[in-house]
Amino acid sequence: MNTFRLFITNVVADADYCSGENYEQREERGLTGYIPAQGGYKGEHPGFIYDAVTDSYTCEQGKLLVFDQVYVDAQGNAKKRYIAKAREGKRGPLAEQCKGKKAREKRRHHTPYKVQYDRMLARLATRVGQRMRRLRASPVEPVLGSLITYYGLGHLSKKRQAGAAKGLYIVAMAYNLKKYLRFTPASQMSWG
Repeated sequence: MNTFRLFITNVVADADYCSGENYEQREERGLTGYIPAQGGYKGEHPGFIYDAVTDSYTCEQGKLLVFDQVYVDAQGNAKKRYIAKAREGKRGPLAEQCKGKKAREKRRHHTPYKVQYDRMLARLATRVGQRMRRLRASPVEPVLGSLITYYGLGHLSKKRQAGAAKGLYIVAMAYNLKKYLRFTPASQMSWG
């Protein structure tokens, strides 16, 4: 792409490509992304305020929850855990709400990529973000659906990346040729 002076600045994808690692690598490469988070991500914890500078939470009662450790949950996801001292959360009208019935201290956790997730969600909430999501859905989804349904991309018979790439190139050429044969100057005016 560099040979033809085609440079990528924006990346638009669906939630299947959502991960903290993807968000981080995209930012390191200077790419602006529009990739929605999957349903499990919660940007905020009700009753708790996150401070990115000190990397800590503060509850409604003013108690501080500091970073404790990074651990891996049962699904294999890395999480950063924040806890308050045991004596801090024992009293107060919201003690059970804050720490639950069995926990000894207040705890909150989030992904190590919280900053990247929050930036992505904020970007998607803008007008440009909403337009990019619509832009991706209108030309890309029908093409993928056609390629899978009518051109046999539901299953690639070739093994390895090189074989799969050849199959994709052939299917893409067939799709583009069909599109080209249907092209008329009047259809270009409607896209104009």
